[in-house]
Amino acid sequence: MLRKEKNGAGTSQLKPDDPLIKLGVQDDDDVKTMLQGSSMTKVRSPRWKRKRILKLLNDGVTVWCESNKATNKAKTQQSFSVMEVECVWEGCKSETLRNLATSVPEDQCLTILFKGGRKSLDLQCDTKEEAQHWVSGIRTLQGRVNNMTQKEKLDKYPSAANKI
Repeated sequence: MLRKEKNGAGTSQLKPDDPLIKLGVQDDDDVKTMLQGSSMTKVRSPRWKRKRILKLLNDGVTVWCESNKATNKAKTQQSFSVMEVECVWEGCKSETLRNLATSVPEDQCLTILFKGGRKSLDLQCDTKEEAQHWVSGIRTLQGRVNNMTQKEKLDKYPSAANKI
């Protein structure tokens, strides 16, 4: 998943300008899980549940969500930046997931709350470990980005300048 290039000896090594190296998360197990991607269930109500694949992109801050929707709004919301996340809740803490607490395993659920007016994202993972990887991974990435200076953020993520 990490960007590699061949050196003169024919072996691969990470590029020094790789965003994951700059964030210092190239060896983080949570981030590695996020880079591989995970199949999850997006939950909106007891009857509205859809399978989604979430995957961290190689820039280290963008999470892509697979969706079959064709509307323009859906296409713009197929990804989000960890910089747009206000916080991540573990378990069935959102109203939607609390209403389902008897029918879903709490330790497999998480809620991503966004800054601004974007709806929160309630997710059920296939395993407890996967949910923990995503919660910890998002928090780790947020912490690393928050510790960057404004100039570093703008240099590395110019397209996100208005979201910082």
